[in-house]
Amino acid sequence: MKHAEIDAILEVHRLAFGETEGEVTAQLAKDFLSHPDTISISVKRDGQIAGNVLFTPFVFQDHPDTKCYLLAPCGVSPVYQGHGVGKELMETSIEHLKSIGTDAVFVLGVPDFYPRYGFAPTDKQTPYPDLLTAHEAWMALELTAGTVECLNGTTMAIPQFVQAHWWDTSGRE
Repeated sequence: MKHAEIDAILEVHRLAFGETEGEVTAQLAKDFLSHPDTISISVKRDGQIAGNVLFTPFVFQDHPDTKCYLLAPCGVSPVYQGHGVGKELMETSIEHLKSIGTDAVFVLGVPDFYPRYGFAPTDKQTPYPDLLTAHEAWMALELTAGTVECLNGTTMAIPQFVQAHWWDTSGRE
């Protein structure tokens, strides 16, 4: 990935998450983009990246051969919000993940956005299960039938995502 593309992706996340969370989310995206197994999907408008979503490996220790990803972050530049960019990001991403044999995708996200694309609340363990207070925000999308039901046990994410503050939902609306 070219430096200019990375900068554009970081700027999308910086703008999408605003003054309060923009810088930290852009840094998280930068850290994720440095991981070789990260999948980055972008949508362009007017020749520019208008939205981006990242997927990083998510492993259930008792099921290491089940191919799962965490979705985060997902951002759309404010100027393009409400113009179908988020929908295109999700649909394009889901098709790509299916095409590479992904079994399931997990997200700690907005409970009224992700269900539009098939995500449903899940009881599967996060890396910090004691910090999950907004249970409706932890969701899964099953891409291989029967996968999510069979998953259990301890989970692992990439090192940049295994920090307690990313999993603490107590202060979020």
